[in-house]
Amino acid sequence: MSFEIMLILVAIGLWLYVTTTAIDLGKGLRAALANQTLPVYFELFPRRLPNQYEQYLIKNDKFYGNLSPKLQRSYGSRIMNFIDDKTFKTRDALKITGEMKLVIASIAVKITFGLREYLFGHFHTIIIYSGEFHSNVSGLDVKGETNGAGVIVFSWEDLQYGNSIPDDSINLGYHEFAHALFLGHLMNPYNNDFKDHYREWLMFVKYNDKLDEVREKHIFRDYAAVNEMEFFAVALENFFEKPNHFKQQLPQLYKLMVQMLNQDLATV
Repeated sequence: MSFEIMLILVAIGLWLYVTTTAIDLGKGLRAALANQTLPVYFELFPRRLPNQYEQYLIKNDKFYGNLSPKLQRSYGSRIMNFIDDKTFKTRDALKITGEMKLVIASIAVKITFGLREYLFGHFHTIIIYSGEFHSNVSGLDVKGETNGAGVIVFSWEDLQYGNSIPDDSINLGYHEFAHALFLGHLMNPYNNDFKDHYREWLMFVKYNDKLDEVREKHIFRDYAAVNEMEFFAVALENFFEKPNHFKQQLPQLYKLMVQMLNQDLATV
C-alpha cells in the first residue's frame, strides 16, 4: 500500500471518529441536561482527572454525575486545562490545596461547558482569601471581585457556603465567573460562541425593562437591578440553581440564556 493511500485512509478514519464523537457528545449533553440544542465541545485526546478529583466530583458535583461517561471525560479534561492555564494565589497565610483549584475550575467549566472557548482567556490569576477581604478597587470589604486586570478573587469561606446550598440562587463562584464572562466580552471578545447571543440578550434586557420587572416582581434578588452586569451575574446564578423557576417566570429571557450558554438545565 502506498504512503499516499495510507494517509487518505487515516484521514477518513479520523473524520469518521470526529463526526461520530461530535454526534454522540451532542446527544449525551442533550440527554444529560434535558434540552440541549447544539453539540458540546469535545477533545480528541482528553486528559484524565486524577482519581481523587474524580471521586470528589462524583460525591459533590451533581452536574458531573448527570453526564455520560464520554461527557465526563470532556468535563474533566477541561478542568485540568483550566487549572494549568491559571495562576492560583492565596492570602491570609492560607495554603492552596488541590480541592480549591478543583472547586473553582469546576464552576468555571460548568458555566462554559456548552461553549467552544472555555478558559476565560482574559483572566490569568485567581486569588483566594480565607474570608471576606478589603478591596483596593472598591474600598469595601467584599466576598469576591473580578477586575479588568485579569484577576478573579474569592473568599474561600463564602465560596464553600454558596456551593453548600445549591438552590438558593446565591453562589459566589457563579457570580464572579459571570462577571468574568461579561468583562471578557467587553475587553476582548474572544468567545465567538458567547458574544453574539450576549448582544441579543443585552438588547432584550434594556428594551424590555427587565431590571425594573425583576425588582417589582421579586423574581431575582434585589441586587440584580443595580446594573446590567449585576443583572447578568444574578441571572446566571438563577440559571444554574433555579432553572425551572427562572424559565417559568421569565421564559424569553431564559431562552436567550440557553442560546448564549448553549445548555438548558430546566426540566419543565
